Amino acid sequence: MGVEHIDVDVAVVGGGYAGLTAARRLQQAGKTVVVLEARDRVGGRIWTSRLPDGTPVDRGGAWIASCHDAILGLMREVGVSTYKTWVDGAHVLVDGHRNRRYTGLIPKISPLAVVTIALAQARLDRMAKRVPLDEPWYAKRAAEWDARSVASYLEHCGIRTGIARELFEMAVRGLFTGDLEEVSFLHLLFLVRAHGSIGRLFSIEGGAQENLVDGGAGSIAHRVAAELGDALRLSAPVRAVGQRHDRVSVEAGGVTVSARRVVVTVPPALVLEIAFDPPLRDDRMTLYRNAVAGSETKTLLVYDEPFWRAEGFSGQTSEPGSAAEVTIDATPASGTPGVLASFTFGRVARHFDALDPKARRDAVVDALRRRLGPRAGSPADVVETPWWTEEWTRGCSFAHLPPGALTRSGPLLREPFGLVHWAGTETATTSHGAIDGAVRSGERAAAEILDHLEQAVVPRQ
Repeated sequence: MGVEHIDVDVAVVGGGYAGLTAARRLQQAGKTVVVLEARDRVGGRIWTSRLPDGTPVDRGGAWIASCHDAILGLMREVGVSTYKTWVDGAHVLVDGHRNRRYTGLIPKISPLAVVTIALAQARLDRMAKRVPLDEPWYAKRAAEWDARSVASYLEHCGIRTGIARELFEMAVRGLFTGDLEEVSFLHLLFLVRAHGSIGRLFSIEGGAQENLVDGGAGSIAHRVAAELGDALRLSAPVRAVGQRHDRVSVEAGGVTVSARRVVVTVPPALVLEIAFDPPLRDDRMTLYRNAVAGSETKTLLVYDEPFWRAEGFSGQTSEPGSAAEVTIDATPASGTPGVLASFTFGRVARHFDALDPKARRDAVVDALRRRLGPRAGSPADVVETPWWTEEWTRGCSFAHLPPGALTRSGPLLREPFGLVHWAGTETATTSHGAIDGAVRSGERAAAEILDHLEQAVVPRQ
């Protein structure tokens, strides 16, 4: 089969939410585009699949905050709506062999533990307000904060009680899904600044997990892709990007593209697998080598109905270090079947991934049975997704930066490389790391390219 040759204004590398948004905005502005996606589906780290009965479930990113204006605006454009995450009833915290029921954001542990958690969160919020949103590397204390790891900060954050410390550490580890010794404290402060507060990142009501998408988060990508039509190429991993004068050539298996500009939207680890000519500078290569997404497994447990609701539970449970560190109700808008989303992060995810599949599934199911009762022990289906083993993802939810990286190389996250522009939630400021951040980054990259194309003088052929 011959190689397909395409000539367009802009080539988009990656069919996740950043790439789809950039392509949509460019196409709306009258430019010709092609989207080259390595997978056989669109959506990237957002992946809606279907159960045997046709029910859509989100194996990847799923939740949207009410303040996520960019993704909500895109949803309105394509006719997709949200519904509220179920929060009614008691949450469960496993403390040793004891199940603690509670409501609200902070469990009913000792008053001192609650106070120390609240003070730690308030201190993080205060420091984060001193971080410039667009240029965190220019914060007055940026060098000091970037030299520290998040783990080092947590050692001295004032939370001493065992369960309180474990909870707070797990919650922060869940944000980056990686080992906190390898995450810059400045990156944590930037993440908090990008979302308004640490409480918003942790919360369902009024927070980052407030809304789910009716039909699954992937339905947005599918509708955008349908409107792009023939501009989308699936199963087309980009292997080479070459720049010559005012044109870019992109090689993607059976597709060769000639374009005036290209926007690369894939996770940083995958940029390393593209051969650039001229080659990327050493400082940029170092950035991408260091920007590593964490180990995260999302396991969906499916039941005939969300039985926990009638029994007075919200479905929100936690047990640091277990096979189901955090769970949240992910039941579809119709109310059936019942779906619980379970997560493990970092070294805990890797520990359980080393078990054989049956032992791993049994560990998750047993953990839920101990928290929610015998009915939790008999799921109709279990859908497991270890995101760091996905070939075209290499970790979730977004790439974290180690100590020193932001102050040394932060500007390169968004700085064009000749005719190559960059997008992806890692490049976002507001909503950094979220689906909304991916959409915002696609819009920003499209605006950059349109500005350059309008200024360019194209010579006659």
